[in-house]
Amino acid sequence: MTRLACDLYTSGEYFADPARHSEDGDFKARECVKLLGANRGLEIKSLADVGCGSGAPTIAMVRLMQQAGHQLTRASGYDISPHIEGITHPFIRFVHDDFTETDEFFDMVTLFDVVEHVPDPITFIKQVARHASLICLNIPLDASLNLGLRNLWRRNLRDPGHLIVLDPSGALNLLAFAGLRVIDYRYTPSFRACSGHKTRLGKVAYLFRWFLYSLSPWLVAKTIGGASLMVLAQTPPKAR
Repeated sequence: MTRLACDLYTSGEYFADPARHSEDGDFKARECVKLLGANRGLEIKSLADVGCGSGAPTIAMVRLMQQAGHQLTRASGYDISPHIEGITHPFIRFVHDDFTETDEFFDMVTLFDVVEHVPDPITFIKQVARHASLICLNIPLDASLNLGLRNLWRRNLRDPGHLIVLDPSGALNLLAFAGLRVIDYRYTPSFRACSGHKTRLGKVAYLFRWFLYSLSPWLVAKTIGGASLMVLAQTPPKAR
C-alpha cells in the first residue's frame, strides 16, 4: 500500500483483532478461483496477496489454486499492519511491508477489498501493476440505493474505512483509468459471505437478496446492495 495509507492501518489499530474478516477468506478465494477457471490458459506459478489482512484469503487462495491445478512455486501475503508479523505458514511468506516498494515480481497479485481503503487508488493500482502480470480484485459495490438512502457512506468512512463509493461501471472505469486491461469479471454475492448476513438486518434481507440476485446481480448491486465485483485484469506491458 502507498505511504498515503491512513495511520489506522500502519498503527495496527484496524487489525487490533488479527482475525478480522477471516470468516470471509474462503468465500473471496473461491470466487477468484472461479473467475480464473473461466479463463483457461493462464499459467500462474507465483502469487502475492496484497492487503492480506488476517491471511485467511491468502491461505485459501493457495489451497484452491493448487486444487485447481496451478503449479504454485511461491506465494506471499503483504500488509502494512504490524499484526502480520505474527502470521506463519509452511508455504506462504507473510511480509510486513509496503508491496509497492518491493523488488519482487509475481504472475498474479490479488487485491481483495483493498482499493476502496486507499487514498489515490489510481496511483496505487499503477504501482501494484509494476510488480505483476495479472491482478485479481474484489471490489465492494457501495453505490446502491439502500446505502445512499440511509447515508451509510458516511459511516463507512470510519468503519470499515471505505474512502470511495463505486458501482459496477465505476469499478471498471477505475481500473481502465489506472491502465489495466480488464480480461473478465463476475459479480460476487457478498451477502452470502459470513459477514454479509451476521446482523439481524442482513439475515432478514438474505432471502430477498438471494431472489433478486438470481434475477439480476446488477439489480442487487444498484438497489438493496450486497454484491461485489471480482475482476481479472492484465497489467500494461511497460509496467512489467
